[in-house]
Amino acid sequence: MSELERLRQDFSEAERQAVYRVIHERRDVRSYRPEHVPDEVLWRILEAGHKAPSVGFMQPWNFIVVTDDALRRRLHAHFLEVNERGAQRFEGEQQARYRTLKLQGLLDAACLLMVTCDTSRGGPEVLGRVTMPETDVYSTCLAVQNIWLAARAEGVGVGWMSIAEPSFLHASFDLPAPVKPVALLTLGYPVELPTTPLLERVGWRSRIPLSELVFKDRWEAPLRRATPVEASDEPTLEPPRPGTPSVPHAALARNRELTKPPGSLGALEELALKICAIQGTTVPRARHRSLLLCAGDHGVTAEKVSAYRPEVTARMVTQFVAGGSAVCAVARQQGLRLHVADLGVDFDFGGATGLSHRKVRKGTRNFVEEPAMTSAELDAALEAGRGLVEDLGALDLLALGEMGIGNSTSAAAMVAALLGLPVEDAVGRGTGIGDGTRVRKIAAVAKGLITHKDRDPMEVLRCLGGLEIAALVGAIEAAARRRVPIVLDGYITAAAALCAVRMHPWTGAFLVAGHLSAEPGHARVLAELGLEPLLRLDMRLGEGFGAALAMNLVEAAVRCFNEMSTFDEANMPHPEDPAGLL
Repeated sequence: MSELERLRQDFSEAERQAVYRVIHERRDVRSYRPEHVPDEVLWRILEAGHKAPSVGFMQPWNFIVVTDDALRRRLHAHFLEVNERGAQRFEGEQQARYRTLKLQGLLDAACLLMVTCDTSRGGPEVLGRVTMPETDVYSTCLAVQNIWLAARAEGVGVGWMSIAEPSFLHASFDLPAPVKPVALLTLGYPVELPTTPLLERVGWRSRIPLSELVFKDRWEAPLRRATPVEASDEPTLEPPRPGTPSVPHAALARNRELTKPPGSLGALEELALKICAIQGTTVPRARHRSLLLCAGDHGVTAEKVSAYRPEVTARMVTQFVAGGSAVCAVARQQGLRLHVADLGVDFDFGGATGLSHRKVRKGTRNFVEEPAMTSAELDAALEAGRGLVEDLGALDLLALGEMGIGNSTSAAAMVAALLGLPVEDAVGRGTGIGDGTRVRKIAAVAKGLITHKDRDPMEVLRCLGGLEIAALVGAIEAAARRRVPIVLDGYITAAAALCAVRMHPWTGAFLVAGHLSAEPGHARVLAELGLEPLLRLDMRLGEGFGAALAMNLVEAAVRCFNEMSTFDEANMPHPEDPAGLL
């Protein structure tokens, strides 16, 4: 047996897992039950703090247990004053969110603990203090962490009351001159042990992925790990099996405990729980939100099926990049990151900035006469869509949009082929075409279905689809693999989703219908996908506009779930008839 194996045997697997569990579940607690913490438990916690390592073995800490109610009230009054001053540093929504934070348990915690640092302990020649004088405070912080971890193991909650002026604490505890107040802690049995930090839970700040904080040799050189381990930030998972993902039990339990009548938020409740299931968490995330807009031209426009000339596609892409389109306005309003990608626009954008250059070719071929794409072109467009999602980086929610004159004709042909619909039921008015143009559009789709009889979804996409539609199919697959909720826009993105689900059935669980458009085939596609639209505004703009609007509802569902108090958190009585049976 090697020395390493012998050392590892000092702890059983269960003991090692318990250590990691207490580290991962250590949380800042703000709401406490009134029970007393037994003296023997408190002393075990303090002993753990005293076992902390310290530079030069200086042991600079002292622990002051607060038993004076008058002192506790004085500390609470000071906290309220400083907290209100803190709120004034923010404006608008951020100030409102700051005021909702419950950042104190000074009155209802079982006890308070003041942890101090004696900067004179051990004299001036303590090892390590000469070169790094702050090591005494660093060592005291290790004692605080030991207290926190030991308390978690005892089922006791700890909160660090950092909103206090050091001079006030110094005077309130009659500290000698060389002694610094480091941490004013609240201790007690918690109303709940949160699964995530409070500030992350309410959307104030998210945990930074470990991969962004580890470097090799120098600050600018990231150290990459072959197997990602940050399941809480960006889980690396196998494609979900049909029937998954499921809502975590803790999320269902929290939804039942929120201060509202059961089911009173209607579809928003179902949406929040769906996001929990997709992300595999009890704390759904909506901070990193992107809209991916893919553009491409279509050879079928030679059949005169649109109200606009093909060159409008390039003009609109320019508007997207310049910020002058409708979706740009909504993206700015909602803080969405807009990513515009050229998959097949019949125009040379050169080195234009603000645009992802993923052009496979300049437009598809006319599917009335020949397949819209070759197999190689289809593969390239699918891979481009997957790559675009990976390029987005941190991603909690993804909205999809498209631009391409003629693409509603391609979408109608795909839907008719995949669902077996009569052509007249699949073809709408797209850009607002008149009766004569719609007749030509119906004829083009009908001829395309005769020319290309294979109903395999890959062949339907290759023969009848578009380069931007294929990229959307690839994007859906990539986002689903990352367990990212995908908010669809209108008919074209729905056609892409239908194709993606036919190719990879497990992707359907990750889809959210942003709205129901005025296109007659759209409702048939959503019904096939089992999706209820969030909005019904008779829109048919495309470009991701409906998905961008719906993203606001998705974020609202997430924030209500995360930020609404439970009955216990609000100290409110539970409903006497929660199920409506009395």
